[in-house]
Amino acid sequence: MVREIARDPALRGKVIPLAFHVDYWDHLGWRDAFSSPEWSRRQMIYVRALALPSAYTPQMVINGTRQFVGTNRRAYEAAVADASKQPSAGTLQMTTKQSGDSLEATIVANVTEAARPLDLWLAIAQNGAVTKIAAGENGGTTIDNAAIVRKLIRVDVLRSGTTKKTVVVPIDKKWGAVTGIAFLQERGTMAIRCATMAP
Repeated sequence: MVREIARDPALRGKVIPLAFHVDYWDHLGWRDAFSSPEWSRRQMIYVRALALPSAYTPQMVINGTRQFVGTNRRAYEAAVADASKQPSAGTLQMTTKQSGDSLEATIVANVTEAARPLDLWLAIAQNGAVTKIAAGENGGTTIDNAAIVRKLIRVDVLRSGTTKKTVVVPIDKKWGAVTGIAFLQERGTMAIRCATMAP
């Protein structure tokens, strides 16, 4: 479903998908080339924040506050509709410039309301890649991936006011054209209070 969301022009700028590939299935005879222990640890933070009994896949988390099985379209539509009604903590603007093996992102964050500290994150997402699964329960199938998170950087911790940050991120040319996604996320609750993207 992430692929459908990422490639739906009607959702561009309204719903920003990020695919974090966990690594705890890599022992089944096939390693996901996009998996990372960092993404598994991040999922465990959501497990604690959302008071879940355990981690599982495929899991979808909307705005850091609602989760469900990633193939449940009805739950997804309800969660997105609810998230669209939630107030923003401010505004984010970002420009990106990709040159060879680096991407430069300039982010302007204007925080108008924040009861908790907000982490300003920058994610770099690969726009697509085809994976042939060699083993496991999905062995023999091919997946057309989208919105694959390759880097996630905490840029700053904000409370109020306007902040401008420029970050240069090393990237791999093999990823092709990437997308930068900036978002403000509450510590503790993991609620995402504002987000933007720039190809």
